[in-house]
Amino acid sequence: MSFSTDCKKELSLLKPDRRCCLLSELGGLYASMGSLNLLGGGRVSVQLSAESMAVARRAYTLLVQGPRLTPQIHYVTNARFGGKRRCVLTLGPKESPELLVALGMMRPDAAGGYALRATTPQLRLTRLCCARAFVRGVFLGGGTAVSPEQGYRLELPYRDEDVRKMLCKCLRRMGIDAAQSQRRKKGYLYLSQSEQLVTLLSALGANAAVMRVEDLRVRRQVLGAVNRAMNCDNANLKKLMSASQRQLKAIDALAAGGGLERLPDALRQIALERLAHPDATLEELGAALDPPLSKSAVNHRMRRLLALAPTSLTPDSQEEDP
Repeated sequence: MSFSTDCKKELSLLKPDRRCCLLSELGGLYASMGSLNLLGGGRVSVQLSAESMAVARRAYTLLVQGPRLTPQIHYVTNARFGGKRRCVLTLGPKESPELLVALGMMRPDAAGGYALRATTPQLRLTRLCCARAFVRGVFLGGGTAVSPEQGYRLELPYRDEDVRKMLCKCLRRMGIDAAQSQRRKKGYLYLSQSEQLVTLLSALGANAAVMRVEDLRVRRQVLGAVNRAMNCDNANLKKLMSASQRQLKAIDALAAGGGLERLPDALRQIALERLAHPDATLEELGAALDPPLSKSAVNHRMRRLLALAPTSLTPDSQEEDP
């Protein structure tokens, strides 16, 4: 089961707090999966079509609880898309105007009928709860969310400029700035950052989905920290080995020329200690001496050894190991 399907199932179980939120979510559902059919003579019918049975049940429940409308239900199978079945909720000419008036798309006229004023919901969405409900409806009806294991991306479709403006307004109320995209002549607002995804899912009420995203994000952060620490350790080890090899090369060159015995006691002591412990750090070499020396003191003596060695190494080429 996909992450998007899990999110929609979780959101479909939420109970609307207020009637205004219920109508706002219905508006979002209509904006993303609804259609208006003109039957002639001023009559209209409304259809809501969903592939997800959870979303279809959600739309049916909201219609019954809010405007108290009972849609007819039938199923359509599309052979072109692998036999996918869609659930279609239909409101007839008598009930459709009630929904459209509630969504601000129709208004009563002087003749006792209804006049169509817009083809998309005209909702004020002044309350934050209503803004969340509208976005939730759009996501349920046509939104998609990529599994967080594959990346962070959530898309909200829009059919026209009115819906886009409402979506942008609602998202800004939640502190989210969404990017826009066009694909196959359809418009989308999308989020591609984990923080944005968590903020939106939390606002919509998908708490289980938020926990899944956060858990994965924490695991990725821990893994990244471990990888960085390992890379740092590897770099330090390479630096240590490179410095140690240069020191050993200089000491061998001094010994081959008989210069090791002519060295001052302090330099001869550190040279012999390096030969005995080729992999030790400067701190470890200093601790093994009698009396012990600091890392800085050991490094200073190593630089003097390198300067005395009959090789191409110079004090400027010597690097202090970790």
